[in-house]
Amino acid sequence: MLKSFFAAAETGGATVATRLSNPRLQSGETLRGEVRVCGGAVDQRIAKIELLLLAEAAGERGGETLQLASLPVSGPCRIPAGCEWRLPFLLPLPEATPVNCHPALGGEPLVWVHTDLALGQARDAGDSDRLQVLPPPRMDALLQAFSRLGWELAGARVEAGIAYVGGVAGSLGCYQELELRPRDAGWNWSQIRLTLVPDSHGVVHVWMEIAGDGRDYCLSLRMEPGWEAVDWTAEIRARLGL
Repeated sequence: MLKSFFAAAETGGATVATRLSNPRLQSGETLRGEVRVCGGAVDQRIAKIELLLLAEAAGERGGETLQLASLPVSGPCRIPAGCEWRLPFLLPLPEATPVNCHPALGGEPLVWVHTDLALGQARDAGDSDRLQVLPPPRMDALLQAFSRLGWELAGARVEAGIAYVGGVAGSLGCYQELELRPRDAGWNWSQIRLTLVPDSHGVVHVWMEIAGDGRDYCLSLRMEPGWEAVDWTAEIRARLGL
């Protein structure tokens, strides 16, 4: 992906473009790429170059754009006329970055990287690149376990705010709610909603809301380090009394 935007109202200003090496990645992985800055017709002062990880979320006043992470690429400097800089970067995605790369989601919610080139005396330049964010390993293990029990991911939404699970608060200012639906008729439940909140000790706290039977049920579980050795199909079956 390569896009350029003029940094000033007149032609000949500095431009910025970002190339992503791995725009398709899992939550928790590291985004790699480089920022290209091309000098214009004259020397220009740069106040900063910064990468912003952004996502769309539903808030009280409709859609909101939330910043999930940031990475400074350059501080104040001057780019000579006609010069080209290539600045490599590594931007770790938080483990709770919303997932949008799944057949049930259709590319929603939007998650993208914005490159901000702040210039001293001109209109700022920018570049935006969408990301395809795959489920991280623990979320994928849960989805596969539910699928074996007859439940499939049907949709997801990102809510502005903080989720609390097991006394642990999310840290991004938003949280994703995954909606599961049964494959077959015959269930007393109509949907199951999942919210995953990782903590700083390597534990993912999972909140489950089960709708149906005229009332909702709420359950929680923990995915500790060593979660790979757990039979999550059996664990969920036991928790839900299946």
